Amino acid sequence: MTRAARRPRAVAGAALVCAWLAATAAQAVTLWSDERVEGGAGVFFGPGNWMQVEPLFPVVIRHMGFISEADFVTPFKNNGERGPKTLGEAQLGLKDGKTSDGGLINHNVDTGVFVVAGTKMLPAVVRADGKFGGSQAAVSIRDGNVTMVMDLTLDLGIGPRGIVKMPFYGTTGTVVVPPSAQTQGGGQGVDRAGPIASGTTIAGRVGDFNGDGYIDGTLVAAGTMPPNSPIYPGQPWVMVRNFATDIAIDGRPFGAYRLNLDPSAERKR
Repeated sequence: MTRAARRPRAVAGAALVCAWLAATAAQAVTLWSDERVEGGAGVFFGPGNWMQVEPLFPVVIRHMGFISEADFVTPFKNNGERGPKTLGEAQLGLKDGKTSDGGLINHNVDTGVFVVAGTKMLPAVVRADGKFGGSQAAVSIRDGNVTMVMDLTLDLGIGPRGIVKMPFYGTTGTVVVPPSAQTQGGGQGVDRAGPIASGTTIAGRVGDFNGDGYIDGTLVAAGTMPPNSPIYPGQPWVMVRNFATDIAIDGRPFGAYRLNLDPSAERKR
């Protein structure tokens, strides 16, 4: 089928997943989130009372492949000292395929640096002591949404004391901004991610919004900085990431997120 012949049509969520699977079962696929995507890579809110909304770092995820009917992974690959680096490694001055504390970076997940609360850092998927062994995993849900998980390391480039490790859970469905870790522990914390109050619901989306016949959309994620983080420990953050892929699809969009929507408008009543 030619690209011109691919037109969005109304289908059930399960059919969207089937179209996704049929288009990718026999090949590796790529997801990108950078200046090429409508709206750019996305935005980062917080942590805590840091009110400036930051542009999100670019990412290209290569060699994604399905391992079952509804699950796909980005396998771990480290190019070592001589192989190609991620964009962020070059920007941060890392030279050996490792984070500042010696963790091996998954070079299939190519990320750039970004600035959070005035601090430059490299986000990376790293083979360390997390659940996923340095890989990225995702599942397609019956309602047509996609959930993506990985072990994320934030490297401030100053050695082990500047390493922040946290799980990442992103979805094209919805997430709720959590209260701070301090509040969850019975104390008093900063219960907001910049301009977004804890309790706010943020929605993503998945479909073919640019009409080119390939999957694109928005992943949303929310969490708290680890209690041992050198910046804003325990305080909430929110990530809104726009993405495109080379996964062919013929189906209707799912989800509610609209570009440039003020997330506070999505707050639960």
